[in-house]
Formats: sequence, structure tokens, C-alpha cells
Amino acid sequence: MSRYAIPGFARSLNLAASLFACMISVASAQPASLADFMVDQACAIGPQTRSAAIAAGHDAKAVDALIASAQQNSKTVKTGQWLVLSSAQCRIKPPVINSAIKLSDPEVRASISSPTVPMADGEVGCFLDTSRLFEELRRTRSWDEERLHQEYLRMLGASMVSGELSFYSSDPLRTPMFQLTTGECAKLPHMADIQRSHENLIALFDPLIRANAANVECARRASPLTHELHEIARTLSKGTITNAWAGMEIKLIAMGAGWYEGISATNPGTPRPPLCHYPA
Repeated sequence: MSRYAIPGFARSLNLAASLFACMISVASAQPASLADFMVDQACAIGPQTRSAAIAAGHDAKAVDALIASAQQNSKTVKTGQWLVLSSAQCRIKPPVINSAIKLSDPEVRASISSPTVPMADGEVGCFLDTSRLFEELRRTRSWDEERLHQEYLRMLGASMVSGELSFYSSDPLRTPMFQLTTGECAKLPHMADIQRSHENLIALFDPLIRANAANVECARRASPLTHELHEIARTLSKGTITNAWAGMEIKLIAMGAGWYEGISATNPGTPRPPLCHYPA
């Protein structure tokens, strides 16, 4: 990760604050505003997102004014070369993730078990066979492994956000499988728990990520799936998030959204703020 400078830091604070207020305004008439862009980037400004903002067409002076204003705000979290805007300024929302793979695609449908046929362990549901899905996609899409891996992560992330796919178990010692939650696949006794956990995960997305960041170091292979997050989720949701693997769902959403750096078919990548922190 290369260093980045904050040019023009000596600009008038009043000017910076004025620009910042315009960019963060919810009433902004520009759908592709810098404020919207920062929400898509999980409200974190750093080397990666600054460059991405400029590449997306945002004026560098406006980006740096936002940085300068955030530097002056006592509620901004500063970690490493990153700034995480406060929740009052920028709410971390489940991202909109676009994937070339849809759950309705024939390759995916061919890789999901029948809800009427129990698995080997006796569990009933519509479970995704990832190995078969990869085989089907290699046969039909002609993608290289990098593209295949990228689109697969995007599909998982998008499906976790929508709730059409879950990674649910109330037992932290039992690793679940990816489970389809719609149509005939939703007619299971425990589906109400899955849906309730998902709804509250989405509603509490911002505080869950912010509260857990102190438990996750921004290092290769690091994950938001922590013991602390399980307790944080139970507390914030007043017990309605019963999924012991909620952290894995957050991780999959973050990976699909590009909130991990250096991720590839052979590299697990490194989370970046706001998912984590750098040692002081």
C-alpha cells in the first residue's frame, strides 16, 4: 500500500467544512455525489478509496477537502493511513454488489440440493455445492480462475445482502453450509430464525462493523468473524441475531464489495478500515 499525501491541508477550515457539508448532505440532488461514493466505500478514506474516488470522476480538491475536514473532526477514527468517518457523517450500509452470476442461473440451480432430500448428516434444506458450481461455471463461462473467483465472491456478497443465501448456524462450533432461503427452500422450521437474524444484521450493519473493528487487525487473512462480534451482535440486537456466523456473512459481503485489498484466487486478501484497525 503506497503512501498518500493530503495536499492543500492548510486550506481554510470553513471552506473544507462547507464542502464537506454539501457532500454529506442527504438532500444532495446528485445521485453520484462524493457522499454516495463514500457510503459505497464503507465511509473510509485511505490510499485505495481516495484514488478510486478520483478515478470515478470526483474532483481531487473536493476529496482532499473532505479529508481535511475529517481530520479536524474529533469523532473521526484515525488508523494507519485511513480515516473512518463518524456514523453521524456517514452511515455504513450494506453495499450494492453486482455479479455476473445470479442465483437463478442454471449453473447455480444445478448446484443446489433438493429441499426434499436430506443431506448425509440428515439436515434438510437447499444447500449450495460450491465445488459443483465451479465445475459448471468453468464449463459454461470460459472465464479464467481470477474472473471466476471474483464473480463467485460478488454473487455470495450480493446474496448475503439480499438474504437469498445464508451462512447460518446458532452453534459457533458447527460450520454451516450456504443455504438458499427463498421459494420452496424457505419452508423449513428454522427459517424464521435465519430471516430474523438477517434482518437485524442488515439493520445493525453500521454499529456491528464499528464496534468490532477494535478486535480485528488489518492484516492478511484477518476476518471480522471474531468471538467478540458474536457477543456484540447478541447485545446490539437484544438476542435477535442468533447466527453465530454473522461475522462470516459480514466478511463475505465485504469481500464481494471490494473492501478487502489484494484478494485473488490464491490470496485471501487483507481487510481494510472500517472492518479493522492498524496497531498504534
